[in-house]
Amino acid sequence: MNLTKEKHATHTPGPWHYSEVIQGRDQYYRQIRADFKIAEVHACHSGVAGTKEGRAEDEANARLIAAAPELLAQCKFLERMLVTTGHYSSNKLAKLREVLAKVEGGEG
Repeated sequence: MNLTKEKHATHTPGPWHYSEVIQGRDQYYRQIRADFKIAEVHACHSGVAGTKEGRAEDEANARLIAAAPELLAQCKFLERMLVTTGHYSSNKLAKLREVLAKVEGGEG
């Protein structure tokens, strides 16, 4: 008998979206929100914070994070489709399952 306990993500359901927050003349950051704030994104590493490049990086990171619930749903759908159709390599399917396990709190 298999006694292992499955772990499942309990993240805030999507959709998530991001918005730019201006906190002063040259202070910007991005928020990821559902019905409430989920996260904030700031370019903090040397040479980028507060620059045009830093704001672009913030936006790209925020867009990626905001798309996370949809990306997770599509990865789960892809896994089901690959298994159902049998059109997969075992290495690629294993990698997809590894990523899903990381997201859902498993070893990965």
